[in-house]
Amino acid sequence: MEWSDLLALAGAVAVFLFGMELLCTGLGALSRDRLRRCLMQAAPSVWRATALGAAVTALVQSSSAVTVVLVGLAASGALMPEQAAGMIAGANIGTCTTAFFIHIGLHAGWMGVFHSSWPLLLLAVLLPALLRRRCHPALFIGAGLTALMSGMAHMQDALAPLSGSPLFARLLAQCVSPLSGLLAGTIVTAVLQSSSACIALLQAVSASGMLSLGSVVPIILGQNIGTCVTALLASLRAGRAARQTAFLHLLFNVIGAAVVFPVLLLIRQFCPAWLTVPADSAAIAWVHLACNLAAAGVFLPLRRVILARMTQNSPPQTREAAV
Repeated sequence: MEWSDLLALAGAVAVFLFGMELLCTGLGALSRDRLRRCLMQAAPSVWRATALGAAVTALVQSSSAVTVVLVGLAASGALMPEQAAGMIAGANIGTCTTAFFIHIGLHAGWMGVFHSSWPLLLLAVLLPALLRRRCHPALFIGAGLTALMSGMAHMQDALAPLSGSPLFARLLAQCVSPLSGLLAGTIVTAVLQSSSACIALLQAVSASGMLSLGSVVPIILGQNIGTCVTALLASLRAGRAARQTAFLHLLFNVIGAAVVFPVLLLIRQFCPAWLTVPADSAAIAWVHLACNLAAAGVFLPLRRVILARMTQNSPPQTREAAV
């Protein structure tokens, strides 16, 4: 892999992230007020709140954006802790649709259009209007999807030489350890502040055929933890309720890692052949969904215990607000 390939990869990641920003901007402009009303009026049932969080995140295609909205609502006192817990679980489940969307795009025949430079030229023409934010939300959404698909296609092109790279093979060998994969996923996602971009990068790398299930699972667990940085940053200047909501998001993903990691170690010990199966983009999408469902399956039944401990450790005024 040469420097030109690395520059092309960096440019493709930038285009993908720009597409995510445009898509969130367009969808937010269409449904920001409706989204807030919908979240504020969610049924007290935590299961309905979970379903609502999953549906909204699948629509907006950004768990970080939804979690930041939840942090803001918690800071204003409009969101009860029980609702926040359910919606955080739902947001982590709903974000898995991005990986399936990318998998479908990578294997669709029309994806070939985005390997050319024409979509990028179109984005360059629209860029001045997009930066002034004077466009109709539908144009933001269309440009965002175009940038997402173009970034994904060019990521795949830039990473194609990796299949024959001895250096990359050695790097992957270093990530065979579950702990190193967990740390790598956490750090990269925390830097990019987008789990969707990291999942997309992982799915693009899988086209080289050098990823196995054993190396993918810890990286995905790390990505889930790394994506919490956005909500934690958003809560720094907010009230205690907002910080508690951001901490719930972090705790959800830490619980997911704590649940899946021992299972992964047991499989490595007794059935190592299962973890050597090559991981393609579909396998990555299903593993992502399975990890978040496992986390939700443990987090939701324990939510009352978690919230009770958080309330006990909070000052009296915060305790009254949480009731």
